[in-house]
Amino acid sequence: MRFNPQSMATIEKPQLDQVYAALTILYSSGSAEKSATEKASNYLVQIQQSVWAWELADTLLSQNKSRGSNHYASTTLRNKIQREFRELPTESHGSLRQSLMQHLVKFRDGETVLLTQLSLALADLALQMGSWTTVVSDLVSQLSTDPKLWNVLLECLTVLPEEVGSRHLKLGAARREEVTSQLQQHSATVFAFLEFAIDNLAATGTQDITLNHVFKCWGSWLFLGEFDAKLVAHGRILPRIFDIITTSNHSHKCYETASDAICSATYAMEDLHLNRELANQLVPRLSNFHQPLVKALKDEDADVVKNIVRILTEAGESLISQLTTTPGKDLGDLTIVSLVLMGIKYPDYSVAEVSLNFWFQLAEHVYRAPHQEVVETFKPVYMELLTVIVKLCEMGPECEEVGSFEDEDFHDFREKCWDLMKEIVFVVGIVPVISSLVTEVEATPNENWKKLESLLFCSSTIVKVLDMTDKQIVYRYLHKCLNTTETCHMHLRVSAIKFTGECSEWIVADTHILPAALAKILEEIRVPTLSSHCMVTLDKLCQLGGQQLQTHLEVLLEIVQHCADVPLATQANFIQTVTGVICYKPLPEQSALLLRLANRPLSSLGVPSEKSVVKDVDCISSMFRGYKGDVADTDHHPLLDLFRKVWPHLLTSMTLCARSVNDTERVCRCIRYALRTVGQRVPDVLESLAAGLIQLYNLQAHSCVLYLSSVIVDEFSSHAALTDGLLGLFSAMGPKTFEILSAQHGLERNPDTVDDFFRLCCRYMQHLGPRIVSSGIMDTLIEIGTMCLTLQNKEAQGSAVKFLDMVLQRTAQEGCETSKELLRRRGQQICNNVVLGISGGIPGVFLKDPVIFLHDLVVVFGEEGTTWLRYSMGTIPIGVYVTQNQVEELYSKLSSTQVQTFDLVIFCKEINRCFS
Repeated sequence: MRFNPQSMATIEKPQLDQVYAALTILYSSGSAEKSATEKASNYLVQIQQSVWAWELADTLLSQNKSRGSNHYASTTLRNKIQREFRELPTESHGSLRQSLMQHLVKFRDGETVLLTQLSLALADLALQMGSWTTVVSDLVSQLSTDPKLWNVLLECLTVLPEEVGSRHLKLGAARREEVTSQLQQHSATVFAFLEFAIDNLAATGTQDITLNHVFKCWGSWLFLGEFDAKLVAHGRILPRIFDIITTSNHSHKCYETASDAICSATYAMEDLHLNRELANQLVPRLSNFHQPLVKALKDEDADVVKNIVRILTEAGESLISQLTTTPGKDLGDLTIVSLVLMGIKYPDYSVAEVSLNFWFQLAEHVYRAPHQEVVETFKPVYMELLTVIVKLCEMGPECEEVGSFEDEDFHDFREKCWDLMKEIVFVVGIVPVISSLVTEVEATPNENWKKLESLLFCSSTIVKVLDMTDKQIVYRYLHKCLNTTETCHMHLRVSAIKFTGECSEWIVADTHILPAALAKILEEIRVPTLSSHCMVTLDKLCQLGGQQLQTHLEVLLEIVQHCADVPLATQANFIQTVTGVICYKPLPEQSALLLRLANRPLSSLGVPSEKSVVKDVDCISSMFRGYKGDVADTDHHPLLDLFRKVWPHLLTSMTLCARSVNDTERVCRCIRYALRTVGQRVPDVLESLAAGLIQLYNLQAHSCVLYLSSVIVDEFSSHAALTDGLLGLFSAMGPKTFEILSAQHGLERNPDTVDDFFRLCCRYMQHLGPRIVSSGIMDTLIEIGTMCLTLQNKEAQGSAVKFLDMVLQRTAQEGCETSKELLRRRGQQICNNVVLGISGGIPGVFLKDPVIFLHDLVVVFGEEGTTWLRYSMGTIPIGVYVTQNQVEELYSKLSSTQVQTFDLVIFCKEINRCFS
């Protein structure tokens, strides 16, 4: 059987009238039929991917017939330059540049989107056109003389440095460094023009628009780095920006653009060695934000408060080293920290959320500070932050019902604050923080449920940090949690239950507290809203105190029988944990207890339905997964009786769930755990299992069936009588897999199938190697594996390379001539694919496994391998991205028997970066 991917037909030169007709349908505002719109869209996409797109896009822009045609043409031109620039002959670069300049001038008063796309196209052309070394000076000289063209010039100058850092544009590391250096050398020209433009805004007739463009361009070039800090710091733009931010007589758009520009300046401020002059001007001005911030807080202007906090936190992150080495002095002025703390007291969590990363970073630097005085300086700051965080984590009126977090962002914010509490502890210390919180907890009545719930929520993340000797503090918390009543708000009862779970280590260690905690949980578990939370807490208690909870096993078994309405994941986890508790019982007693534990899902499986079967299967699966008992080979396994009872139901479930990938995966997972637990004791099930899997795979071809098959090979290959059956299983699944992977883009679209199939191949190589190597499908397996070397999926590629490596090891270590001849047939293609990957065909993160395999292959095949490698090296383009010396060094390392693997991979990734 051969592996032949389908090829894609090329499109003929499109007719202009047909293109306009397709554009009319596409932009007809919903009046066209859906099928016609899809057909038009597909046709236009095909044109974009063809070589005809260059000429067509230029023609459409020249004719300027409609907004839709202009939008399509500008986007097409930008995409072609960005992704397929190599299609264009070098002699056409100049005419393309001239054409783009003409279009930019023509559409200077057009839509912003059109102007941006054309500017991006010109920027991408300039960055890839090595002969155009005077981009900035050419643009300024041609477009700066007419104020009506300033917006075009400013847009081009704005996107130019932004595109240098774009990873969508494959410049190569060397070219990227070259153009960055060229732009940095011309930065003075840009800043000089910006200063001129801001002094002559009236000449443009569009002052606000031009001012926005100036600010955007200014920030873009600051972000590029390597500019004259003195020129920028003492120029007229910086004071103008601060004037706009500190006053309210400008448009909202202008205010936002000015804020973004200041943030760019704060980023640049981080490199004090180059930009200290800029920092010296920025920090005093930032300290003057006090009055605008006070006014915004008074006026309850959330947007202004958030914006000021954003600017201050960006500045704080850039100055983090100064803040923690020389706090209160020079650039370590703590006014910035105080203002951030003031701003986040605004009663809107989204304001504080902007600053969270700053507080994380600051805490880390304070914790690592070499002098205790620094830590003492920031302790009051973080204690105040603690108070603010607790207040902001209080639920609002929209959260009256449990599970009613309508604002998912607020839920995420609380989770981040939960993590921030740990950082506060690192700075202040656990005892002061927890003592402050527990005092508040005791002083807060249950009626003030929002504050009390927030206190328990914030405390729950840090209570586990307490030393076991601080149990009195924990008892004070538990006294509050275990004495909530049914009149308390439901959210408070939930948090009390969760907090009890976080205290599991103290509870199971205290014989007096454990009964009280269990009694409270068993009382609350009867409330439907609380039952799942109670089970999670019980789960934690069982995990930490399984031996202590043996005496309560009857209660635990009873809970399992009445938890059908609890979320499935919670049920399964709890059943798995109770299984662990049963493991502490004497071995003869375990079998009956396990059957009792499985009683509810077993009963339900007896009357199967497609909707309920996977829930029951998951519960059974958790039992096989959770069993950790020590059972000798000669002993009767406690789960064997359960396996025999559930086995017929599992076979039925495979057929019942065949249509759903997710459900089939869950059934296969249960079988997998069962076989891993008792597989050696049930070889008789192989025949029925193999038949069921073959039928299922040929019907639906879910990749999880392949994964389960690999487990079967692991478990049953030691039984000589089962070898033929195992080989039959592989032979039955091969044709269907080859059909899937040989389709167009089959490898890319089915990474799970690739991963699980080659995982299965590896198991056969490991256990039944000689039989597989001599089989007729081995050549096809190696062919597919060779194509997977450039697959951009870590797991799928890794499994394929591992299989190829196992074949190679049979050649190198066992002298298998059959496997050697099979690899020889694909040797050149293997070299070609890996070298293609190294030279930009795949991202560097996917290179490690293929590179190591290629090196081993070349070494094993000696002179023949180096011949393949030398030929493949000839496909690397010299001069554009890499030099001849780099290619020679790559060849030397890949063919050397002395090179270290780590060094080889690092070097190949460096070469790969030259193409990115």
